[in-house]
This record gives sequence, structure tokens and C-alpha cells, in this order.
Amino acid sequence: MHERVGPKREMTVGQLLAQVCRMSGHHLRRHMERLGLHRGQGFALIHLWHHDGIPQRELARAMHIRPASVTNMLQRMERDGWISRSRDDADQRIVRVFITPKARGLREKAKTVFRQMEDELNEIYTVEERETLRRLLMKLHDRFTPDPGDDPHHHAFFDEPPGKDEDSA
Repeated sequence: MHERVGPKREMTVGQLLAQVCRMSGHHLRRHMERLGLHRGQGFALIHLWHHDGIPQRELARAMHIRPASVTNMLQRMERDGWISRSRDDADQRIVRVFITPKARGLREKAKTVFRQMEDELNEIYTVEERETLRRLLMKLHDRFTPDPGDDPHHHAFFDEPPGKDEDSA
């Protein structure tokens, strides 16, 4: 455990949450960089492992980021060989995003990174504390998600993507 010595500064719940999110984001980013991924790209790949070929705009919505932001991120991912993009045959306005074999090969390593992060959290809290924290964070998530019941891409990272058996055939 990392106990700090000295006077503790009083922070509001919002300030504390912002600080913890920032610090945990930096921590996760360091892990992702070891895999060759940059900010947000790991989360994009999680969605694509489950929904390969989804429209770019839908990926932005699922990640709760602006379409322009996802475009910039996908340009970098395409340049680095993680994804490919192509216009939809039926509607040329739609750009579909596909994972590459390079990205498919990264799935197990990425799962390991997310498991390590989860293990680090599990070392800090008891089972009861984790359940309470999860319940409270889900309450925040549901409050801030624009349409929580309308998210077709909500899934657990460790779930196997649809058609996994077909991919391995």
C-alpha cells in the first residue's frame, strides 16, 4: 500500500474522483504504451474485437467521444497497422472500421494488461469494498451516460467476441 505521510488535504468528491481518474489513466497509459498503443486506442480495440466492421461514427458514440476525435485516433491506428477503414458498399457516407491481424494478435496481451490493473485494484480493497465501489461507480456511469439503455456496445472486456469460433476456423 502507498500510505502518504503528512497532512491530508480535504478534497471534494468531485476533485478526488477527477484526481483518481487522471492518475489511473496515466497508469493504464503506461501499460498500453508497452504494447505500442496510444491514448484511447486500447479501448477502441476492445470495441472492435467485439464489433469488427462497425461504422466509425458508432465507434465514437460507444466510446463517448466526438466523431472528430475518433477520426484522429483512427488515422493514427491505421498508420500504425492496427485497423483498416473502408466505405460501406451500400452507403458511401458510412466509414467502417476493421481490425487487422496485428490487432487480433494483441488481444491476449491487452487482456493481460487489463487483468493486471484489475489485480492491482483487488489488492487495495476487500471483496465488500470492491462491490461497494463498483456499485457506486456504476451509479455515476449510468448518471453520466447519455442513453445508458441504448448502448449496443456495452460489454465486459473479458467476454469473448461474437463469432470467435468462426475466426479461429
